[in-house]
Amino acid sequence: MLRQILSEKEFFIFDMDGTITDTEPLHFAAYQRTLRDFFPDLLLTEEEFLTCYVGHPETEIYALLKQTHNISFADNAFFERRIEHLFRLVRETHLTTAPFYRQICSMFPDKKRVMLTSQRPEVLKRFRQEVDFGGYLSQYISVADIPGGKKVRLENPTEYFGYAPEQIVIFEDYAPTLSCARNNGIYA
Repeated sequence: MLRQILSEKEFFIFDMDGTITDTEPLHFAAYQRTLRDFFPDLLLTEEEFLTCYVGHPETEIYALLKQTHNISFADNAFFERRIEHLFRLVRETHLTTAPFYRQICSMFPDKKRVMLTSQRPEVLKRFRQEVDFGGYLSQYISVADIPGGKKVRLENPTEYFGYAPEQIVIFEDYAPTLSCARNNGIYA
């Protein structure tokens, strides 16, 4: 049934973090290590990370961390250290793409496929250098610096992607993004 549905779609949108790649544990570890570097006594639990920070833009995460833990840090310095830890973990774990992603892309080679991510452009560039995405994607789109991010793109898919909602399928792991896509007629 899913194969039939996918064969009827023309445009595939893939989320990166937690969907194409299993980066959630790496992001968590990078945040833990960075917080430890700046605040040795501060403990970030996985539960707190998953419930409070996953899915939020980086600047929101920093504001939430500061507010929740009553701490202060320079965002740029924190970001640089976090990215340093993150890509050390990417290399150590030999991060790769998910089997379902490669399978879907090889099953439907004629479909247009893009990655839509909330990662900053410079972080997306590093991921593209460090992780083999298999040459399946025609475009890598960062919405990190765009007000409304993914939501704006999914509310106006014809304007942003050139495809009507009924022609699109999105592969995403963040519930608010999935809801937004579904509410706008995109198969999610």
